Amino acid sequence: MRRTQIYLDEEIYAYLKRESILRKKTISELIREALKEKITNRRKRILKALNEVKGLWKDREINPSEFMRTIREDRTVW
Repeated sequence: MRRTQIYLDEEIYAYLKRESILRKKTISELIREALKEKITNRRKRILKALNEVKGLWKDREINPSEFMRTIREDRTVW
């Protein structure tokens, strides 16, 4: 585990202080839990979006190389 220092505004610090007393956890534990939850939820949203588009073009016959060439034809190099 790495040690780091962050600055919190008074409102967030007061909230964390109250929560730490109520939940009998340190402020550091609460911050770590919140960050883990945020990261986990983001990963879940990304995976859900990928699963929703998986197989979207399965009924099309596409040669990926030709498709990429046609997309790039209208682009110019600066």
